[in-house]
Amino acid sequence: MDDRNGIVADFQAITGIDNTGEALMHLSNFNWDLLAAVQHVTPQHTQHLPSEGRSTQLSTPTVMIADDFSGMTASTSNETRRLITIEIEQHGHIIATLKVNDGSTIDDLKTLVYAECNIPCCLQNFNGWPNNQLPSNKDTLSKLNLPDRFKLNLIRGDEDLNQELNGRANLRMFTLNITMEATTSSEYQVYKLSFSSNQTVAQVKEAVANLTKLPISNQQWLGWPHFVTPATTLEESHINYPVHDFKLKPSNSILKHTRRRYNTRLNSVVDMETSDSPMPSSSTSSSSTSSSSSEEDPFEDAAESLSGIDDDDDVDTMFMDTEAPTRIRPLIAEDTEDELAGCIQFIDEFQNRYGDMRPQFFLGTLDQAIKIACFKPAKDKRLLAVYLHHDRSVLSNVFCTQLLCFESVVQYLNTNFLVWGWDMTHPSNRNRILQSASLSLGTMAEITLRAIDINRLPALVLFTRNRSNTEILSVINGDCNISELLSSLINAQEMFAIQQQVEIKEEGERNMREMIKVEQDEAYQQSLAIDRAKEETKRVQEMEEKAIRTQIESQERQVAAEKEAIRQRIVASLPAEPEPGDQVAKIRFRLPLGKFLERRFLASDNLQVLFDYLYINGFSQEEFKVISSWPRRDLTTLGVTQTMKELNLYPQETLTLEER
Repeated sequence: MDDRNGIVADFQAITGIDNTGEALMHLSNFNWDLLAAVQHVTPQHTQHLPSEGRSTQLSTPTVMIADDFSGMTASTSNETRRLITIEIEQHGHIIATLKVNDGSTIDDLKTLVYAECNIPCCLQNFNGWPNNQLPSNKDTLSKLNLPDRFKLNLIRGDEDLNQELNGRANLRMFTLNITMEATTSSEYQVYKLSFSSNQTVAQVKEAVANLTKLPISNQQWLGWPHFVTPATTLEESHINYPVHDFKLKPSNSILKHTRRRYNTRLNSVVDMETSDSPMPSSSTSSSSTSSSSSEEDPFEDAAESLSGIDDDDDVDTMFMDTEAPTRIRPLIAEDTEDELAGCIQFIDEFQNRYGDMRPQFFLGTLDQAIKIACFKPAKDKRLLAVYLHHDRSVLSNVFCTQLLCFESVVQYLNTNFLVWGWDMTHPSNRNRILQSASLSLGTMAEITLRAIDINRLPALVLFTRNRSNTEILSVINGDCNISELLSSLINAQEMFAIQQQVEIKEEGERNMREMIKVEQDEAYQQSLAIDRAKEETKRVQEMEEKAIRTQIESQERQVAAEKEAIRQRIVASLPAEPEPGDQVAKIRFRLPLGKFLERRFLASDNLQVLFDYLYINGFSQEEFKVISSWPRRDLTTLGVTQTMKELNLYPQETLTLEER
């Protein structure tokens, strides 16, 4: 980690590039080979380093943009920069120590952290800035008056989100491969970006706009499902997980209009060249073509040309290129890798061939289309319309141009159906869709699709799900007219609506039963939890009482042991009882319960011997007072060194014990 920081610092010192992000980009392109990176940046025709002044602007090589790298502009400032050491801490551990100059921005810092720790820039949030500052990504470190060394705490954006979700499932990360078509000002680019599943379509497009400098209003996407809105999240969009492919190109009304004009003129030629049999009504086709041409606004091309292209040579070149081909490309090439790639190509080529007024074909596999259309709650279900195309059928061009792309048909399909398209022209593509239908819908669906004659293609096959079975509701062949097509679609939708209302009612009843069951289960669980809480409270209370009793018993045992030890010591030191005779005092003790103790003491024995005798018999001075009858005195208040004789307890006396 420190080695890479040193390489970045050396590279910036040699080349004079203050922008850390740009320095990191150059070093990454040459696998951190300092010499190769310096040689690449340094102009080959001069001995002056870039830091000494550049007379020409270096051309930046085309690179693959991945994850959260964004475009960075080079800085060629010659002023001396202060080197700052920043420790990046995460979860209490230092994960990176970075040395950057104070001319770097917060974006540059995030780029360095990404290079060291592989944490995407969009997920990096820093706190702990000195002086409680909250800088923006474009702020330079020099503006913040930072010390030479300090520490920042890194909090990942997905960690914040997990905390906000309070235990909900972790977000999934989608990788979007975005292929941007080449334009006159840029080369073919592939961007590989990562987004969390809760980010919206609008946020994705905004991120791409910031990355490519292509405004959202000029972005033309291929790959989003037709039902998505700017507020739709990636999780709700039903795109492929974990990787999904998109195509992106700048919107260009001139190219679109030219393509429509070219396809309109070329369609009839292509049909005649590719068909195995003559058109059923050549006059109809010719008249429709001439009518379409005559109804075009003769000034429309000129207006778009003036507004879209300034260079006459470019206009001439563009029109020359579009007129040159004699055949249009198939909707799906024969060498298509898989079903998803075929769908992407089908949608792109269908739009190129027939224009923008077309059904919104679903971008995804047939299995995904079935799940989105049919495997939803009853109120959200839709009919699935599978459009099967065949370029060798004489009906294809007329059906697409005059029926399928007719405005009323397009609106009705987009409103009430989920439309999925496939080209069966090549045998390999035909076999692929038959196999996919067999896996997703069953053998009967495959047999039905296989039985459709090529001369009756193209066809719209309408699928619905009744109870637990996905079945074919209707097959609309290409040899119909506009009224028959609309009538078939409306009839199918009305039948589906009746069936849908029955399913909604049944589903509502089923949901009600499930809700009642869930409520009962919740009530039972709550009751069970209350009972368990009561038992737990009782158990804790019993444990506390037991602990108190144990503590008291322990203290009592300790006190008893201490008393017994004192008693044994007193027993050992107590003089033996003397025999009757002179200088012997006879003391009688009246106990609280009416009993008596009697013992002889020497007249020379002091008062302590008497107290010791009482102690070993269970009557300590702390608990009992020893009272003499005449004069009445509390002996426990007297000095223990006085003798029996001095206290007038000789030759005999009766003492009374009273509890304190």
